[in-house]
Amino acid sequence: MNRRIAGLQPTALARLSYPGTQFFITGGDKTSVVSLGEVAVALFSGGIDSPVACALVGRRMEIVPLYFNTYPYASRESVEAVFESMKRLKSVCGFSRAFVVPWRDVMDRIARDLRWKEYTCVLCKRAMLMGAELLCDRIGASAIVTGDSLGQKASQTLENLAAISHGIRYPILRPLLGLDKTEIEALSRKLGLWLERHAGGCTAVPKRPRTGSRPEVLNRLFGELGLEAGIRSALGRCAEVRSLRSVSDIFQELK
Repeated sequence: MNRRIAGLQPTALARLSYPGTQFFITGGDKTSVVSLGEVAVALFSGGIDSPVACALVGRRMEIVPLYFNTYPYASRESVEAVFESMKRLKSVCGFSRAFVVPWRDVMDRIARDLRWKEYTCVLCKRAMLMGAELLCDRIGASAIVTGDSLGQKASQTLENLAAISHGIRYPILRPLLGLDKTEIEALSRKLGLWLERHAGGCTAVPKRPRTGSRPEVLNRLFGELGLEAGIRSALGRCAEVRSLRSVSDIFQELK
C-alpha cells in the first residue's frame, strides 16, 4: 500500500473508510482507492439512480461498474451520457476498472422472439443480474449493487424484485430501495454526481409492462428464448475498461 500512496503528492491524506475494507487516498485533486477487502459488481445505467447507488456502496466496498450496452435500443446520445456519468462517478469514488457488455443480441432475443411482451423489462433485468453474477464469478466479487427504488418502475415492484432476484447466488444490495425520486436526485447533487443530461429510454419497453411476475414463469421464458446462452456469449465478449479515455471507442466497438 505504501507504493500506491507514494504515487500521490507528499501531502496526501489517507482516510480509512471502513476498517479492513477500503482506503480513499486523496492528494491535490486526485483520488485513488486502495481496496483491502470485498468487491461488488454494480449495475450501471448512467441514469440518475445507479450512480448514486454505486457511490453509496463505494464508501464501504470496492465497486466495479457493469454497463450493458443496449444500442440501438438506446440512442447514441444516451450511450454518450453513460460515458459522462461514469467519468463523474470515478471522480467521486475512484473505482479502478469497469466492464462494458454488448447487450444487443440478448435484447434482440427478447424484443423479437418473446410472445408475452409485458415480460420484456423483467426478463431483461433478470438477464442483467445473471450477467452480473457471472462477472462476480470471474473477478471474485462478493455482491451485486443495483439502483432499484421500490415501485419507481414496473420492474421494481416488490413482486418483480423477488422474481428477478430468485436464484441469484450473490447478495443484491439496493441502497436506494426506500427512497423516492426527489430524495435520490437530492443525493445525486449532494454527492457531486448530478448531470443535466442523463442516460435513459429504451425502445423495447412495452406499453403495459408486467408489474407482478413469478420465478417459475421467468425461468420458463428464459428457456424458450435461450437467454442463458445469450448472456454467457455476451459476457464472453465484454470489455474491461481501466482508462475512461478509451470508453467511447469501446462503446462503439460493442454496439
